[in-house]
Amino acid sequence: MKEKILKGTIFLTAAGILTRIIGFLYRIFLANTLGETELGIYQLVFPVYSICFTLYAAGLQTAVSQLISNPNYKYSKKVIKTGILLSLCVSVSLSGLVFVFSDYISLRFLFAPKTAPLLRILALIFPFCGITSMINGYFYGLREAKVPAITQMVEQLFRVGFVFLIYASHICEFSSKVAVAGLIAGELCSNLYNLISLKRTRQKETGVLKLSTAKIASAIVKQAIPLSGTKLVISLLASLESVLIPIMFMKYGLSHDSSLALYGVITGIVLPFILFPGTITNSLSVLLLPEISKADNENNRNKIQHTTQITIKYSLLLGCMATAVFLNYGTSIGTLFFHSENAGRLLTLLAVICPFIYVSTTLASIINGLSRTHITFRNTVSGLLVRILFLIFITPKYGVYGYLLGLLLSQMIISILDSVYLIRNKYTQIDLGKWLILPAALFTSSIYLFRLMAQKICLSLHIEKDIFLLISIIPAFFVSFYIFHALGLVSRRDFS
Repeated sequence: MKEKILKGTIFLTAAGILTRIIGFLYRIFLANTLGETELGIYQLVFPVYSICFTLYAAGLQTAVSQLISNPNYKYSKKVIKTGILLSLCVSVSLSGLVFVFSDYISLRFLFAPKTAPLLRILALIFPFCGITSMINGYFYGLREAKVPAITQMVEQLFRVGFVFLIYASHICEFSSKVAVAGLIAGELCSNLYNLISLKRTRQKETGVLKLSTAKIASAIVKQAIPLSGTKLVISLLASLESVLIPIMFMKYGLSHDSSLALYGVITGIVLPFILFPGTITNSLSVLLLPEISKADNENNRNKIQHTTQITIKYSLLLGCMATAVFLNYGTSIGTLFFHSENAGRLLTLLAVICPFIYVSTTLASIINGLSRTHITFRNTVSGLLVRILFLIFITPKYGVYGYLLGLLLSQMIISILDSVYLIRNKYTQIDLGKWLILPAALFTSSIYLFRLMAQKICLSLHIEKDIFLLISIIPAFFVSFYIFHALGLVSRRDFS
């Protein structure tokens, strides 16, 4: 079981890291060609995409994954075919609505009329995203991560390739419309790969041959409705937050263009960089849900406890590593990669959020795998409400610092509430001293010391400082992990 989780995590993580790297280079390209303000306009269409995706894919994908992992539905192509049919019914309807009412949505919901043509292009992608999500859910349920991993890479490569081709060929004026069209190109290609992979899959049908499509659809909808309902509320709140950010920056005193530019830097540069190491925990959480669900169906509490403790520990360790890097090198990263001191300053300020973001993804997946989605819903909504309250009442007075403080506190609240539930119900134990405080102190101090040594070498040899400083992270990590291994905090036995 653990070997399959580890192998699947490695597949998804490798694909995630590759796509994130390509994505960062792509974002740098967009920031330089579109400008921060146009980048902000481009980012504003994603709240609409998020809401629609929740309706036509999010809950259905999770339901398909859980039904496939259930022995009564295992390996059933009927489940995936029914899931695709349900998703298409919803996604095609939403595509038509967003396309027809794009002007109204851009003016009344996003408060940015320039997003209207982007929404009309974006609406075309919904049916293809729905099909891809259902097929990925099928393979996640089988705990076969290879296809979803390759799907990520195909989508990213063709999306970026399409945009670069348009830019280099000068076929039309390069704008955010081309960037949105790139989403369609990438999704079409990944969708084609997914369909071919599904057709080639040969799994023996067991357990559901006597069930009709209507009964399977009923089972999917029964699980998907509460999942979609809770995720829809979360998507609406998150979208409200996204729309409020530039508005509250304007109330603080920034101009409309400056507010959109700062919004573009935060959502298009800083947060993606903060979330980059979280590719590992995101991959792990996707595969963890069906594994926990299966163990829960088998009433195997020992397996649940062991699996949750290992995944939580390494999620926190990863967060501590990221915190140490961004605290010491946030400014250098912003200058080196984005030529933006503002981005570097924000990266440094948000460094301490990493452990809470990464572990909350893992904790939510564990709780959802236990079929306690109402717990993650309650906790996530609590965190989002804190962010929105900080946006409305604190950000107009303190600007971006007020928003960042609300972001940090909300993520801490979500992580604490999720952890308390699992500990109270004896699903896990969390040693904050060994898994959070000690690693954070050790990583941060180690990187700081190696950074000081690297700075002296740079001064004496007159070499490029930023690149050499970043390279000094590597020996700092080796030293830290050697100490962790000596203390017994990390071990190969965790994955055996």
